Amino acid sequence: MSLIQLKYDPAATKSPAILPLSKSIALRVLTLNEVSARLGNGRASIPQLPDAEDVEGMMRAITHYAQADSESAARNTVNIGEGGAPFRFFTALAASTPGLDMTVATSRSLMRRPLAILLDALRLAGADIRCERREGYPPLRIVGRRLNPGVLGLNPSVSSQFISALMMASPLWESGLALDFDTSKAVSLPYLAMTRKIMERFGCEVTITADQIRVAAGRCVAPDEFEIETDWSAASYFYELALLTPGTPIPLQRLTPADESLQGDAMCASIFSLLGVATKRDADGRVWLECDPECLRVFRESDQPLELDLNGQPDLVPALAVGCVLAGVRFIFRGVGHLRHKETNRMLALCTELEKLGYSLTPGEDTLAWEGRRCPAADNESISTYSDHRMAMAFAPAAARLPWITIEHPEVVGKSFPRYWENLERLGFVVMRKS
Repeated sequence: MSLIQLKYDPAATKSPAILPLSKSIALRVLTLNEVSARLGNGRASIPQLPDAEDVEGMMRAITHYAQADSESAARNTVNIGEGGAPFRFFTALAASTPGLDMTVATSRSLMRRPLAILLDALRLAGADIRCERREGYPPLRIVGRRLNPGVLGLNPSVSSQFISALMMASPLWESGLALDFDTSKAVSLPYLAMTRKIMERFGCEVTITADQIRVAAGRCVAPDEFEIETDWSAASYFYELALLTPGTPIPLQRLTPADESLQGDAMCASIFSLLGVATKRDADGRVWLECDPECLRVFRESDQPLELDLNGQPDLVPALAVGCVLAGVRFIFRGVGHLRHKETNRMLALCTELEKLGYSLTPGEDTLAWEGRRCPAADNESISTYSDHRMAMAFAPAAARLPWITIEHPEVVGKSFPRYWENLERLGFVVMRKS
């Protein structure tokens, strides 16, 4: 088993961390580029794509997809890897493309994540999708068709990616998308807003209300160029580090301004500001994150815990949970029940791994809380990452408050931020790799 042991040297000279580009935006742009091309409207030029395994998996699938009109490539098999988002987006795209015949495989961990909600919706629209091993799970054989659904219904409380997948593929459908939600509360609404905004950049006609989504058929025209912004989800781990090192500026080379961002996770800046972490920019565009020790002290000693509804920002929960307990900030996070359906059951994973460090969290049906309860810390136990990049990245900054911390399977960060460990070294961490 591969391991990384981390120590933090507060006296070390710091170089600015370099954030990755947003894979969430990139995956949507890549999907819509293919929809536009299928409608005869070309593809947008993308100056730079994120260096992330999810994007690489999507590019592999698109390469096969783009060759599907040739007789020799009419039957393809592609392994899309670990990425849930590229797999879901590509499944809807492939199912909506007449003449395509592909088998789409995934990693073993992704094969355990259910897909039935998306498959049911696509099949109701007329899709020919066959589960090769177990119903409702990958791998899938997809025979593309011209889909023509009536009004679809869908439970929006599990994953916004299912809905985004349908939205982006639907300009290829005979009558577009008419999707009605049931009475469940939709999760991760900012991600649906991101999908809508990017689709509108592609000339799509999209309407979203509290209980329905409508997308017009045949309307998707790629812009000449689409530049991918920096990833605010990745920025959360550096905000966490700033929280854990009050009074120490944490430099970032670039960060898309929150008020200009397409990403819901740009709320990261305002959320961490509640705890005293300020976001400062200089004239050259460099960003400095710095936590005011006095502000943090006042908040920590307050009778009130940090109360947040994170239904729309689930990817910020790992950094916030680890950062808050190590900073001594009690919290109640609401709207986070869908963390159980991420790359792993993040609710259970966070509780299990923080208990190793001596902190007892309280999970609820839709809440996660820390009431200040401590427990005996484990001796010399490493942090399990559950094939989940966000678990690895969220626990690494804990080395700023501990003598050291050991992370299992550090390679999982490749899913979204392959150079994460190098960037921690730039900020004063000593990174020792073991096997």
